[in-house]
Amino acid sequence: MAQKLKFFSLQANRLSKPAIRAALYVALFVMVVLAITPERYGIEVGAPAPITIMATKDVVDTVTTEQLKEAAARAVEPSYKRAEKDVAAQVLSAMDQSFAQLAQIANTQPGATADGISDAALEEAKEQFAPVQIEKTQLAALMSADADTISALFQATRTLVNDALNSYISEGQESDTVSSIARELAKTYDTSLVALASNVVRAHIQANMIIDEETTEANRQAARDAVETVTRVKGEVIVRDGEIVTQAHYEMLKALGMVESEVVDMPLYYGVALFLLLVLAPCIGLLYAFARNVLRDTKLLLMLAIVCVLTVLLSLLVRTITPYLMPVSTGVILVAILVNPSTAFIVNIMLSMVAALLASGSSGLFTAAMFSIMITPILSSPLVFIVFRKRQQRTTVLLTGLVIGVANMLIAIAMGFVNNTDLNGIFINSLWSAGSGLLSAMFCIGLQPLMEWMFNLVTSAKLLELSNPSQPLLRRLMLEAPGTYHHSMVVANLAEAAASAIGANGLLARVGAYYHDVGKLKRPLYFKENQMGDNPHDRTDPRVSASIVIAHTRDGVQIAQRERIPEPILDIIRSHHGDTAVVYFYDKAVKLYGDKLDPRDYRYSGPRPHSREAAIVMLADAVEAAERSMQNPNPAKMRDLLRKIIRGKMEDGQLDECELTFADLDKIREAFETVLAGVFHERIEYPTIEVPQLDREEHRSEETNDKA
Repeated sequence: MAQKLKFFSLQANRLSKPAIRAALYVALFVMVVLAITPERYGIEVGAPAPITIMATKDVVDTVTTEQLKEAAARAVEPSYKRAEKDVAAQVLSAMDQSFAQLAQIANTQPGATADGISDAALEEAKEQFAPVQIEKTQLAALMSADADTISALFQATRTLVNDALNSYISEGQESDTVSSIARELAKTYDTSLVALASNVVRAHIQANMIIDEETTEANRQAARDAVETVTRVKGEVIVRDGEIVTQAHYEMLKALGMVESEVVDMPLYYGVALFLLLVLAPCIGLLYAFARNVLRDTKLLLMLAIVCVLTVLLSLLVRTITPYLMPVSTGVILVAILVNPSTAFIVNIMLSMVAALLASGSSGLFTAAMFSIMITPILSSPLVFIVFRKRQQRTTVLLTGLVIGVANMLIAIAMGFVNNTDLNGIFINSLWSAGSGLLSAMFCIGLQPLMEWMFNLVTSAKLLELSNPSQPLLRRLMLEAPGTYHHSMVVANLAEAAASAIGANGLLARVGAYYHDVGKLKRPLYFKENQMGDNPHDRTDPRVSASIVIAHTRDGVQIAQRERIPEPILDIIRSHHGDTAVVYFYDKAVKLYGDKLDPRDYRYSGPRPHSREAAIVMLADAVEAAERSMQNPNPAKMRDLLRKIIRGKMEDGQLDECELTFADLDKIREAFETVLAGVFHERIEYPTIEVPQLDREEHRSEETNDKA
């Protein structure tokens, strides 16, 4: 059953890590989209604009552009090609037939007038001469004219038509040709007869040059393509307050996603999603390469995600004042404190990129603000790491904020000159940028204790708080188990010196040593350093005695957990004895019960130390206990004892799972020697002689003279 629970726990842990990454991605996506999505307005064509609206990005004026394209296409003259059929022969043949019909009634009623022709006669004539149109005046003129005149007219008309067809008659220009022939005939013949001849030509004339639709359309398309697209650049006014909204305005606002009733701007969402993917993926890769422990630790990964979300959220809130004030560096400072500077640098890359996108908003300030906000955290990161490497106190956060503020100010000034900003603008932006660093520090001071409490993290500030003697556990230890308290103080001095000698965390080693034996609070009198003569083990079965002594590591973990002691210190409490044997009680049990014993009942439950600090506390604990029991200590005896203890822990395999080298062990031994030399130094023997006391009145007079 236990194995099944462990399996399911591991599976849940594996699943939780992708879930945290996905949640971070979604949270950042939502916040960025909310930040850069333009405001929507109730806009209607023909109604006045409620406010002056500027373009949030470059947008094409589709209506105006299309109008210009169509105007250019209409201006293109059609292209023609010669008709494939013999238009001239066809036209002349048809005209000859009409002329022959009309010649039959020529000179049939000399002196005929239009008034003398009835409507019925006219209709009959129209049917007879169709498709040639004929009027009463024309019919009267034909009937009264002599045959020679009509023949000459028809011949002249035919010749003019033939001449026209021998040149070019373009499609659509047939009426122009008819008018030209009519003007030529009017020079010689009666108006009514010319009109009749024109009707014959109009009825049968055909263009011998027809429009080349393919070529014409190609030319028109070329004209459309040559028209430049009308674009409103980012920051340009689209429509002013009170201006009547045209269709062109509406279409541009629609394209920008600024019309209330329109669908969302999906390209914007796609762009943000891709941008965040391109930012997060490399950062996860860098964490895998340089800080793999963060990706493996669900708690740390969740903490990083929360820090990133909080930083972006705070930046969103502050952005309403000015983008230059956004506290982007809050994340890098927090991660540097809570995790380590290398992880902070990687996280800082992502936060600076996201903050740059936030800086754009829906204004036209993207270029300057974006670059400044993106580059500032990256350039200031090395300065942050330098400050934190030297000092790790809460006041260091304010110093870091000041450093970031100065860096921000210098970058804002540089960007102001690059963008030809006026001096007043440069001054204001630089002040806002300086405030960004200080604001980041203030947010960090407020968030750090909260993050430490939520995730039970150990930081330098937290360790300093835990080292305060007024802490409940240390105070209990001092009052209820004073011998253990004194022992822990000496172990702490040894551990800190050794850790500092090999470059480990000396503060963690010291505080871990303070708390490593808090489990003895449960039964303090069962431990030698707290006994005042009476030893309960003298009347206790060795098996019970061993179990009591062994239990103090488990008891210590339980007690410390109730006080929310951070996990690294719990590891020290849990592993400061590893799985070593309780030799004294094992030997006592063997003498009482023989060899039929389970050795595991006389060994600590472990685990063995995994960190350098835990291993150092183990060695310091063993050294302090051994030194206390040593008779007539001297440097040579201490040196031999230290070598024996360290060698014994190595041979027992207690140091196999930590990262201590042989060189480290030599430095640890030397550090122990230095500390122990101060603890067990020789003291002079004071002689037992009585010193006469001063006369009280004389002493008072001397004090009065001194004050005077």
